[in-house]
Amino acid sequence: MKFYTANEMATIWGVSVQLVRRYLRAGRIPGAVLQGKSWMIPENTEKPGLPPREQPDMSQFLKKVLYQQIRNNHFGIYEYIQLNMAYSSNRMASNRLTREQIEMIYRRDRIDPGFEPVKIDDVLEIVNHINTMDFVISSAMDPLSIEYIKKLHYMLTNGTFSDGRQHFGCGTFRTKSVIKKYRETAVAPKQILKTMTSLVLAYEKENADLRKILDFHVRFERIRPFADYNGRVGRLIMLKECLRYGIDPFIVDDKRRALYYRGIIMWDDDPSVLTEAVLQAQKRFRSQMDTCQLFEYHRTQNPRKLL
Repeated sequence: MKFYTANEMATIWGVSVQLVRRYLRAGRIPGAVLQGKSWMIPENTEKPGLPPREQPDMSQFLKKVLYQQIRNNHFGIYEYIQLNMAYSSNRMASNRLTREQIEMIYRRDRIDPGFEPVKIDDVLEIVNHINTMDFVISSAMDPLSIEYIKKLHYMLTNGTFSDGRQHFGCGTFRTKSVIKKYRETAVAPKQILKTMTSLVLAYEKENADLRKILDFHVRFERIRPFADYNGRVGRLIMLKECLRYGIDPFIVDDKRRALYYRGIIMWDDDPSVLTEAVLQAQKRFRSQMDTCQLFEYHRTQNPRKLL
């Protein structure tokens, strides 16, 4: 068997000698032997790939949400996330159902139409969002991928009237160009897969913090990979990644809607605008969690008083 020195192997692999030596010190080159003061590497050895990234541990908050999800716990944190994400995110996309109607769908599988006609699509969107939210919570620790993002879109849109429209593509990237939004022209259809793949791979290289999650969201919204429902998919991804990395979740409501949209537009020039909207939403979320936990405590201590 032929052997190469570290210098020779660096030339073959197209990397620096220093990197090859780091691989050798870390024991990441199988079959390498030390002869005197020089390392010798077998000729057919493949270049080591990137070291596996350390995965974050599941937070206590996510464990509690998963526990309540399994038990179908009403009046807890899990239900708060379900109802408020379904109401706020869909309302930003012109869904006209009230919070009370969404609560009735969630708890009783029925709806009170009230005094105005109810669009069938509005109901289907809420039902799909509740089911998709369940999937997001149960898969919160999974890495982000193109397949995962497409599945979110499929679950949100399956069975709606949009699903039946020509060129819509339930769970697939759009095939038509779209109008300008968020200051930039959206990516051309033929470039979406390449652009999205680069975005996801770059994001998954290292563990994320809040700023990185927001940066991914802005770039996702500017790409606009789907014909519709991009905002709802993007906001679900933000919530998932916050749960994944133990970051305080947030729900963008009507009060912060304008600031949120302005923050996306101004992200490159002034990231503080979107960050401020999110910090406000996080503060509200934390206060609501305190209320939920207090209610859960009294409910377990005095269950009859709350019936």
